[in-house]
Amino acid sequence: MAAFANLPISRKLMAAFAAVVAVIFLSSAIVYDRLRVIEEATDWRVHTAEVLETLQIAMDAMLDQETGVRGYMVSGNEISLESYHSGGNAFTAAMRTLKGLTSDNPAQQSRLDELNELATDWRSGIAEREIALMAKSETHEDARALGRSMVGKTAMDLIRAKVDEIARVERALLARRDAVQRQAYATAYTMIIIGGVASLIVALLMAILLTRVITMPITRMIDVMAALAKGDTSIEVPRDGRSDEIGAMAKAVQVFKESIIERQRAQAELAHVNRVATMGQLAASIAHEVNQPIGATVTNAQAALRWLGARTPNLDEARQALDQIVRDGKRAGDVVSRIHALVKKAPERKDRFDINEAISEVIALTRSEVLRHGISLQTHFATGLPRVQGDRTQVQQVILNLILNAVEAMSGSSEGARELLIRTRRDGSAAVLVAVRDSGPGLDPTNMDRIFEAFYTTKPEGMGMGLAICRSIIDAHGGRLWAVANKPRGAVFRFTLPLERDETMRAKPAAQAPVG
Repeated sequence: MAAFANLPISRKLMAAFAAVVAVIFLSSAIVYDRLRVIEEATDWRVHTAEVLETLQIAMDAMLDQETGVRGYMVSGNEISLESYHSGGNAFTAAMRTLKGLTSDNPAQQSRLDELNELATDWRSGIAEREIALMAKSETHEDARALGRSMVGKTAMDLIRAKVDEIARVERALLARRDAVQRQAYATAYTMIIIGGVASLIVALLMAILLTRVITMPITRMIDVMAALAKGDTSIEVPRDGRSDEIGAMAKAVQVFKESIIERQRAQAELAHVNRVATMGQLAASIAHEVNQPIGATVTNAQAALRWLGARTPNLDEARQALDQIVRDGKRAGDVVSRIHALVKKAPERKDRFDINEAISEVIALTRSEVLRHGISLQTHFATGLPRVQGDRTQVQQVILNLILNAVEAMSGSSEGARELLIRTRRDGSAAVLVAVRDSGPGLDPTNMDRIFEAFYTTKPEGMGMGLAICRSIIDAHGGRLWAVANKPRGAVFRFTLPLERDETMRAKPAAQAPVG
């Protein structure tokens, strides 16, 4: 089994084909041999039947001769001798034919010679004498006396006995040839059945063997490759030390798996670098978002001190100021937590989270940047959206990139109002759709397909990696990211995130608004 498994697939198939052909050839050879025997036996049966038929003709010819002589003896009319002469000619022809048919059988040749000798003796010793005596009127009585004697009957009985002997031998030969033919037929039928069953069994065995050593391993390998194509690097590549094409395929798939793992590691590193770079772009906005609660905290702390330092401390006012300090401190802590979550380098996590909430957190980080460029940001979030499955930080990175790209696109445009709209809604029954629409200068239709390519950029100082990373993140989540032109100007970036199966089954249809 192991040796067979290590053979190249072409040799496995050839071995299977050779096994089936060998069984078919062997059974066919036996059947052919039996058919040849049947054909030979049939020819001999026809030959024997012809001998018996000719032998009967010879006997009939002898009876015609005897009848002719007897008729002549009774009537004295020579016309009666015509059957005698024609019978003689027919007997001679039949004997010639019989000699030719039995030329391969010396014993029958000898018996035919004896028959011919008996017939000759009858003609010369009895028939011709009776005819000669009847030819003269004075010897009619002598002829009739000879006819009444038992000499003629005895001679004819000897002839009949010899004919019966010859016929008996031929019938015995015919019976043996019939038995040979029947046996050949039985053997041929049996071999046809055995050959067919054996061929079927061998074919089934080879099919099972080939399924185990070829089809099933290839199917397992295809499943592994399909899982790897979906990004599942936890799956194990079957490795059984085979040296055939499937073993080579397993080695190639293992290399493919390792390259995917390395690529995912590189993509994760690149995505982290991209997030850090994005945080650098948002430094002023982040500083403003942090400074606001810190400044409010300082102001409220001073106010609380004043209320407590008064001649009559106002504890209610002081308590309100302290409550405000707590809220502002929490607000500052939330900002820092969001920044930390986006900047920190952490392994990918698959959680279920609220997409609307995740977008709101990103908007909170970019609010100052949006306001600084005079952009009006609106959100239209569908209510009742089911939770999506994925890495929250990576999805937020995609949203952050799309918002900053829109802000940057509109900051360089002096035409019309600067409007940014973020929408969410259900996309059919199995996904959630997010759209980021801006009113900037829009996208070049001729390069619409290239904007997601790595290192392609229209920015003077851009690296061309932001959108490529965004697409790889969405693809890894089983979704799709694409862009279309906005009307009357600007661009719309849309992406989908699939729902888990149980969420798909449980979630009620959410209120859907057209996504721009």
